[in-house]
Amino acid sequence: MSSGLRLVFGALFFAICLIFVLSVFVFRPETNDSLEYQKTAKNLVNKNLFYSGDTNETVDYRLFSKRTIGYPVFLVFQNNTTWIVRVASVFLLLLNFFVGLGLLGNLTRKKEASWVFSFLYLLNVPLLLHTSFVMADLLLTSIVCLAAFVYHHDRVLQKQKIKILSLFWCLGLLVKPIISPSILLSPFLFLHLKHKHKKTFLVTLLPVLVFFSFSFFNQKQTGIFEYSSISTINLGQYNSKLLVSEKFGYDSAQSYASRNEFSVPRNKKEYVKYGREVKSLSAKTILSNWPSYLKIHVLGSIKMLLDPGRFELYSFLGIKPAAFSLTEMIYAKDWQKLKRFMFSNFGVLFVFVVLFVLNVLKLLAFFLGVRGLKKRRFVAFVFLYFFVIVGPVGAARFMLPISVLYLVFCSIGWSRALYFFQKSSEG
Repeated sequence: MSSGLRLVFGALFFAICLIFVLSVFVFRPETNDSLEYQKTAKNLVNKNLFYSGDTNETVDYRLFSKRTIGYPVFLVFQNNTTWIVRVASVFLLLLNFFVGLGLLGNLTRKKEASWVFSFLYLLNVPLLLHTSFVMADLLLTSIVCLAAFVYHHDRVLQKQKIKILSLFWCLGLLVKPIISPSILLSPFLFLHLKHKHKKTFLVTLLPVLVFFSFSFFNQKQTGIFEYSSISTINLGQYNSKLLVSEKFGYDSAQSYASRNEFSVPRNKKEYVKYGREVKSLSAKTILSNWPSYLKIHVLGSIKMLLDPGRFELYSFLGIKPAAFSLTEMIYAKDWQKLKRFMFSNFGVLFVFVVLFVLNVLKLLAFFLGVRGLKKRRFVAFVFLYFFVIVGPVGAARFMLPISVLYLVFCSIGWSRALYFFQKSSEG
């Protein structure tokens, strides 16, 4: 590592230590996701029960299948102790930094790219702040980074890559349900590899086995065959609700979410009814207004790329938007209420604006970095997958799993731009 990179790494390490100290002793950020993951791990150890809620409170049947098992098991190995989990998250962050540099070295020989990557990594506030949250996103980021590194590593044999990447695929599926739609590709990949190599790779079907095994387990608990209830929750409480907000306004969205179909199910019979009715209502709402939904879905994906990390900043500092959703405010075009909240803290707003401008520049550099690059099929597929699957919410934390890969290609793009301007000035 050069002296310059050592300096950047030192700044990165200082920033991580500062965030760690502030999160443990000052702000102590806590999200709903964090509480559910911790409760799942606690129930697994103490009661041999896979449930993401407090067993002393009224049962919410959605919490039996809301979280996948990967991250709670990770917490169990950290003794479910918050500060130990955060130390582990720091190691994951540093691992991603070096894996990103390694991947960059496999894709380009330009030394400027490493400088740019290190600088952008240091300024990736959402990624850094996730070391202060007990959430699965950073672990999934590490899995995606390692998978990309293995795919682009020339010394790993093709057959070994297939096996390793299939195992990473399974791990990602166990960590977060956002990977579950990708199992539809597993049989096609199996047939493609069989045709190409004249050999069967059963390991490529492992993700399907994981999906069906966990779905059967959830059916036994709740009566519904599903990998995670979060897909139904998101469909009703976010996708279709945001559509109503964009189409008919904020108040209509609140009335929509208050319908009987969204009542919290307290037993297995109610949960089966809940799943059926929410899916039916959401599908009807989306299909009857599909042009508007397509628009907010694409806008959400773009918002994911440009979001400076509002959720991370505000959650870390403990700033909450009272009883309303900022995303719903955007789609409902209620600019006055949104403006009042955003301008309530000028310091955070300033950071927000600076990071937003940086994200716009990163997006331009990304397109420049991907263009003409030979080894880009795997990364192109991964980016396209997350871009399509994220939906209208479009927050920076949904970008987190591919954020390091994104920075790698941004760095290649910026190094190309620097090289171009350098040559132009010399000419």
